[in-house]
Amino acid sequence: MKKLVPDPPYALCTTPGLTREEAMQHALDHLEKALANVSLLPAPPMEHHLEMLNNALLNLQISKALMTVAVAASTLSVTV
Repeated sequence: MKKLVPDPPYALCTTPGLTREEAMQHALDHLEKALANVSLLPAPPMEHHLEMLNNALLNLQISKALMTVAVAASTLSVTV
């Protein structure tokens, strides 16, 4: 019988023993993918939707910057 719901991708699986640093690195990887995907979207025809898209992009960029700082060994030389 075919499964109704496929297994999640490996990157989404959290396993026992996953360290804080590994989890944060996975989150950073997903944020980078989300930023890349959002930047490829065409501009929506409605101004309100464009504003929503720009706000989402800004929030993703801020989250990525914060995650970059969080996973860095030292915050003195982090480029964001």
